[in-house]
Amino acid sequence: MAAVESAPIPPRKVPPDTFVKDRLPYLIATAGEFTGLYFFLHYWDKGGRSGVALACVILLAGFITERVAVMKWANYFRHKMELKYGADAAGTAAENVKPPSKAHILGKLLLICATEITIWVSFVIIYDAYGWPWSFAVLLIGEQLQHAWDFALIARRPIGEYIPSPNALFITLIEGGAGILWLLLVRHGQPQLGGAFLLLGLITEHVVQAQRIKKDLERDVREKLHLPIGEAGAGA
Repeated sequence: MAAVESAPIPPRKVPPDTFVKDRLPYLIATAGEFTGLYFFLHYWDKGGRSGVALACVILLAGFITERVAVMKWANYFRHKMELKYGADAAGTAAENVKPPSKAHILGKLLLICATEITIWVSFVIIYDAYGWPWSFAVLLIGEQLQHAWDFALIARRPIGEYIPSPNALFITLIEGGAGILWLLLVRHGQPQLGGAFLLLGLITEHVVQAQRIKKDLERDVREKLHLPIGEAGAGA
């Protein structure tokens, strides 16, 4: 049976982006991740149960801040795309672009943060025990899987689409390179310089990540509305 094509939906006027809605969330995300990582290592190196516990709490707080800010921004941009393509007017937003439950979101958030903490803690432990090549390899592999999972959850697509993605690999190399430079410099008594490289890497990573997320969210909304994909979300 041939598919029945719905009438084209006229685009609706989309409010212009504002600093608070479009840029501030990524500044918060970058600041949260950087603060969490920087002070995690500071307190981790102090040693003892209290130092390690505080380090992990700080890291968890940093990653939660990052993920919540990105999720808020992604929801804003998804809604913007729904307005752009007339999802609300077509009556399909509630049916086809249904958001997951709050419990589901919270569970995924905690799980993602836990896996990212595991990656960075393993990175530091392996560096101190076996040297930078092994720790760098662990960070690259772990972060590639983590970034693929992040992209897949936000875009509501299979993770398999992102594991070989050049975009995910690119931001992994940026973050991995910044991470290993940071740790090397800290271990050689230059924590401030190391922190500067880490911050620069995270800023670059988040700029690239935001552009990919925009493409994927636009593609997702267009698919749900059975609109031609065109160049929205094209390319990995």
